[in-house]
Amino acid sequence: MAVFRDPVQAAIRALEAELEGGKRADLPPAIDRFASLLLQREERQRVLEKAQPERELLGAMPAAAGLVAADGRIRASNIALDRLAPGGRAIGLTLLEITRNGELAEAARRALEGSPKQLEIPLSQRTWIADLVPMLRGEVLALLRDVSDARRAEATRRDFVANASHELRTPVSAISGAAETLLSGVMEDPGQARTFVEMIARNAERLGRLTNDLLDLSRIESRQWPVKLEPVQVEEVARRAVEIVSHPARRKRIELLVEVPTNTVVLADARALEQVLVNLLDNAVKYTPEGGRARVTAASREDRVEVAVSDTGPGIERHHLPRLFERFYRVDHGRSRDSGGTGLGLAIVKHLVQIQSGDISVDTGSEGTTFRVRLPRPAIAGR
Repeated sequence: MAVFRDPVQAAIRALEAELEGGKRADLPPAIDRFASLLLQREERQRVLEKAQPERELLGAMPAAAGLVAADGRIRASNIALDRLAPGGRAIGLTLLEITRNGELAEAARRALEGSPKQLEIPLSQRTWIADLVPMLRGEVLALLRDVSDARRAEATRRDFVANASHELRTPVSAISGAAETLLSGVMEDPGQARTFVEMIARNAERLGRLTNDLLDLSRIESRQWPVKLEPVQVEEVARRAVEIVSHPARRKRIELLVEVPTNTVVLADARALEQVLVNLLDNAVKYTPEGGRARVTAASREDRVEVAVSDTGPGIERHHLPRLFERFYRVDHGRSRDSGGTGLGLAIVKHLVQIQSGDISVDTGSEGTTFRVRLPRPAIAGR
């Protein structure tokens, strides 16, 4: 330490003498370097203090935001922009170095010349909207907003409206055509008139089912479907569901079985669970050939109870499985419509299972299809 202290003390005395009117102090290189670093530190501190209000403003923005200086480099940034930057720090980097997007870099250059710009860019396999706004001091405010989820939701809504319109158009056209035919004079022929009246009744019923399913799905997705989770006896709910679908099952001579152990209890909403089983059994009856069988079973699986609905139908081709629970998705469009399906049943099932803190999966093969609904057991859920 003494070796270091003597040169420092000597430098201090030389500087004091220079400032008192003496000759210019001849300082060692290490002391010169030390003085230079102190000056840099002071300058940096002044810059940081000057940028503090800007950083606070940028930090309040939900989007990734930064100020681009005249040299094209980020002078101030918020945490969201830092997360996008290599190394987790955006200051000192250009937008090209941060995003690897040449179009954004060119837009930043033009914005520095005074031309505001908005563009859409891909970044980290997501979609972003970039706004580049010239500022008064010759800098540019860069805002990057992740719009991937919004775009996906917009596409989903667009597809939903298109699909719903298509599904509604078919029965409406059939009803309109049948009514026009009746009004054109067919009503005078009782035999033909009955055919067209039955067509109107059939399509009106289909419209009613579709409308009810749309309303149910809307209530579930908007969380307006009241859910009361409580211990529910699976066997009781299963028997009520079987009774609801028993009439179409008798017409096709399909045997309905409930093979649920007595006192099997799940934490669920009784009405929602019943709707799930009704929809699954209804599908089983529709797609199982005459003389087949559909059954409801249940078994405990660790902290959950698995309630399964299986049939002896032809099964589902595996390439359909990833999209099976999508709204309006049909494995067989023609047969689904002929059997009265709306294409919303499995979408409703999936949402109802999820709002009961459960999950659903499907197994299928040449011997039939099994839908497995897993719901929590009351004892585990109550801990």
